[in-house]
Amino acid sequence: MGKMVPGADINDWMRWYKEVIERTPETYIYPDSTTGAKKLKRGAGHHHLTGPIYVEDAEPGDMLQIEILDIVPNTYGFNLYPETSFMKLGLLADDFPKGEVRWYRIDLKKMKFEFLPGIEIPIRPFPGTIGVELPEPGMWSNVPPGKHGGNLDNKDLVAGTVLYLPVWVKGAGLKTGDSHLAQAHGEVDLNGLEGAFRTITMRLTVRKDLKALVEWPMASSPTHWITMGMHTDLLESCRMAVRKAIKFLNSYYGLSTGEAYAFCSMAVDLHVTQVVDYTLGIHAMIPKEYFVAERFASKNGLLLKA
Repeated sequence: MGKMVPGADINDWMRWYKEVIERTPETYIYPDSTTGAKKLKRGAGHHHLTGPIYVEDAEPGDMLQIEILDIVPNTYGFNLYPETSFMKLGLLADDFPKGEVRWYRIDLKKMKFEFLPGIEIPIRPFPGTIGVELPEPGMWSNVPPGKHGGNLDNKDLVAGTVLYLPVWVKGAGLKTGDSHLAQAHGEVDLNGLEGAFRTITMRLTVRKDLKALVEWPMASSPTHWITMGMHTDLLESCRMAVRKAIKFLNSYYGLSTGEAYAFCSMAVDLHVTQVVDYTLGIHAMIPKEYFVAERFASKNGLLLKA
């Protein structure tokens, strides 16, 4: 809530996080047999979200088309992992029991930051969390992603891409935040380069014509269709992402399911989205440029065609 600024250390962050947990003790993970998530008492997440945004005409069963048009980041960011005595978070928590915060200054002209002297990392800002309200009311943790999107941590959702989310409640209730400035394919220590956006500009469109094509979060970039898998078992996440890719290739491009399975093995890269948020993420990258026939031309744009 505006307190995490350069100079704050890991003790500040842990103190603020504890205060949030104490204020909201009855916070649970949303149970979902699709992702393997159990209803566990989780305690609040530490993400600062904007929303919910009510979207006119959005009804359960619709798809919300979210075009990410522009992102203007702030000029600083941080990376942290907490002390394990407070909370075990991150892929190698036991290897790094002493928590740390590292602050970085962003060069917005170069769109890079200096990690260490002589080491520069480019920034590609994207919303780590972008999702809609879940089907059942409750105090649900923001940490695990799922059928609502949410804490996807998908580094490919930069400006110029589109996210499709199923709508579960009237008005959708879009929320976004957890502003990332840079991240590898797969957060490992808990964070990427976390920061803030001065602005994020999105165009929201209710799609009532996609029910037969999409029923789960997926995305589009200028070069790829992106199907997503989220499960507490990373191998199940892989299976989910591939099954979603096969279904999409069958229904959208007309490949048989066997052809689509073979295509995935030869042409579709599996990227690790994140491995730290209970439901673990894999996304499958379907290259549009491989569909070269004229009959596919209308299907290779940025937006899904019904």
